[in-house]
Amino acid sequence: MTAIVLLDKYSLNEYITTEFPPNYEYEGKVAYIPENIELSIENLLELLLIYSANDAAYISAIAVSENVDDFIYLMNNKAKAFGMNDTNFLNPDGMDEENHYTTLNDLLKLTIKAVEKNEIVALVSKAKFVANITGKEQIYNSTNLLLEEGFIGLKTGWTDKAGLTFIGLNQNANREILTIVNKSKVDEKKYTHFSDTKLLYKSSIETYKDYKIINKNQNIYILRNSTSANEVKSKIDWIAFVNISKIYKIKLTEYYDNKIIFTYSKYNQSFKILDTNNKIKWNFNPLKLFKINANQY
Repeated sequence: MTAIVLLDKYSLNEYITTEFPPNYEYEGKVAYIPENIELSIENLLELLLIYSANDAAYISAIAVSENVDDFIYLMNNKAKAFGMNDTNFLNPDGMDEENHYTTLNDLLKLTIKAVEKNEIVALVSKAKFVANITGKEQIYNSTNLLLEEGFIGLKTGWTDKAGLTFIGLNQNANREILTIVNKSKVDEKKYTHFSDTKLLYKSSIETYKDYKIINKNQNIYILRNSTSANEVKSKIDWIAFVNISKIYKIKLTEYYDNKIIFTYSKYNQSFKILDTNNKIKWNFNPLKLFKINANQY
């Protein structure tokens, strides 16, 4: 969220002069960025998203709002705009703080918005980058240890309350898979959030697949009258991406505007009722019908 709010104001090729809020103290994973140096927004985001530097988050806040409280206000407003109704930000770096919280569902909403920004996806897919914040160029490595396994992003994390966390983006296997891991056990190598991510990814690959619900040329309905019946076939393959471990039934749910609507799981497919030349010709004498009815009274 800090990166998104920063990108609302700046483009990657702009520069800012680094500044911290009053009485700022380095805490957690930091890059020890000095004050009063010229730093590009691209480098700032690299330090924030790739190297996971908490001091980069506070520099971002001051660069946007000049004080942290106003920046947090922007973060929470953006969260509301994204439909993150169970989220409350109290700081820009995500460190544990009373009443600072979110949910996995809200993180999913945030992540979907983040991957819409090409700048963010391009940055987090880097294994390393170079920055000059100490007077000489230095190489900074990504905290994402799954880059070589196809997870091009998005963000690692670790706090005492949240445990090891990782939001992964994998675009292999002809699909995009987002995985969100929270409260992984903090092991000695600090790798369990990556192990859990790979388990989620494997489960997704094995469980969700394209499933052919109706085959092309399969009979889908019959036009019937008193003398004949014509079978109407589907002109398309109806394929949906579903959980193959669950059993669903095809249901006829609606009929309107000369169309029938079938439902399978959460997916709908409409088929047009074709015009037919099969007609029934009715012959009767209206006057005779009137006389018959009149004689009944």
